Amino acid sequence: MIISPYKMLLSPSGRMGRKDFWIAMVIFSLLVVLFNFALQRLGNSTSAFLISLPFPFLVLHMAYCVYGKRLHDMGRSFWPLTGMIVSLIMVAIIVMLTFGGSEYFSEFAQYDRKEDIDPAEIERIKTAYQERLSQGNATVSNLMMGIIAAFTLWCGLSKSEPQANKYGPPAN
Repeated sequence: MIISPYKMLLSPSGRMGRKDFWIAMVIFSLLVVLFNFALQRLGNSTSAFLISLPFPFLVLHMAYCVYGKRLHDMGRSFWPLTGMIVSLIMVAIIVMLTFGGSEYFSEFAQYDRKEDIDPAEIERIKTAYQERLSQGNATVSNLMMGIIAAFTLWCGLSKSEPQANKYGPPAN
């Protein structure tokens, strides 16, 4: 029996088998793509800004629900998911600093906060580091997608605990 999309995406309690996990991942991915498409269509409007404010929190909640229930089915807590999210943040920071991020911020740090910076100087700094930072963006994206893909495959392919555990009875 397949659980409801509401329970799949918005309820963190219980367990979720492999089949339901993959169904939930497809629904979750489609919702994220659809929402990003809608925001792009709205452009830089106020409504797009207001709609986008809760989006990261909703995505994080849905990720905790989907991955969390699957981890529960494997007999694990949410900690592996939290570790994956922390590793994503650390990878992003390290790679961006490696690809010129620290030098970029250092260029602006030489100016006092209240000092007006010449627009030509701002443009010079942006131009000087833009290519290195864009290379860093590609590297960050690839590393993050690799981490997420590996974690998703681990969750989706691992066997369920056949008996009841501290998270509830077996799913399906």
